[in-house]
Amino acid sequence: MKVLVTGCAGFIGSNLAEYLLAQGHEVLGLDNFNNYYDPKVKEFNISDFKDHPKFTLYRTDLTNREELKQLFDRESVDAIVHLAAWAGLTQSNEDPNTWVFNNIDGTSNLAEVAVSHQVANFIFASTSSVYGTNPVPYKEDMTTDGPLGIYPATKKADEVLLHAYSSCFELNVSILRFFNPIGPRLRPDMAIPKLIRAAEYGYTFTLYQGTGSSRDYTYIVNMMEAISHLLAHPYRYEVFNIGNAKPVTLQELLECVEKVTGKKINTVRKDRPGQMQITCADTGKAKRMIGYNPSTTLNEMVANYYDWFMRQPEWYKKGEEAWMV
Repeated sequence: MKVLVTGCAGFIGSNLAEYLLAQGHEVLGLDNFNNYYDPKVKEFNISDFKDHPKFTLYRTDLTNREELKQLFDRESVDAIVHLAAWAGLTQSNEDPNTWVFNNIDGTSNLAEVAVSHQVANFIFASTSSVYGTNPVPYKEDMTTDGPLGIYPATKKADEVLLHAYSSCFELNVSILRFFNPIGPRLRPDMAIPKLIRAAEYGYTFTLYQGTGSSRDYTYIVNMMEAISHLLAHPYRYEVFNIGNAKPVTLQELLECVEKVTGKKINTVRKDRPGQMQITCADTGKAKRMIGYNPSTTLNEMVANYYDWFMRQPEWYKKGEEAWMV
């Protein structure tokens, strides 16, 4: 199968590209290598497989309709896994136009070219943040009209847009609402890399969330397994929660990192507006319909990431000032 992976140089995209190549698929990787975070990290993310004979990299922006059309005219794409997006709730509220333009216009362009070139399967990465202030555990049939920021609002808009493409043009669409993934190449400004750098190099870690807030962490391999299943078994339009159904407070995460590394972490507490208090996935639908099995414990996730992290080059491990914010 020839699979187009958008955002292939990001955390999830690079893991998926490598996973699919190992399964024998041909992967077309699309990424614009923007500076939302350090492009050097994105180049590093694809370094292990960029020369693979079944991998082709397109340095293309989804908002460039003509380049996107040329790609599809040149390649016969069997399926699309659309991971590319400007993420980050707080950042999106500071620059709404960038998030709206890239996340909504880019998805619209991709859906349009998928229909015109008769692509059989479209898998879209959404976010648990669309649930807003809903009570936990989050279920796929809940109303998601109250996101707490521009970023989840763009994801909600994309879900609705893709529903229309599915209904009007018979495009097969699967929506995956991801819950806080963990794994190799995790974006360096996320909590776990920052915690591990704080442990290893004596940096101070900023605890932004309140004492009672918690997150549902998901292992990257379980996410890849869900995507792989949906590539082989597409749906006309379905939404699935991809989480672990076990919320963890930031304090508990910090203590887990301290246990894995064997080192204490210095902290300072600050408030950050707009954060969801708790995220927790109801994964029953995904288990029933796609055989989803989130069996990896938090300690295993952190230990596996730490083992990978410590094998990386010193510049990557130590980090840069921009990654600490």
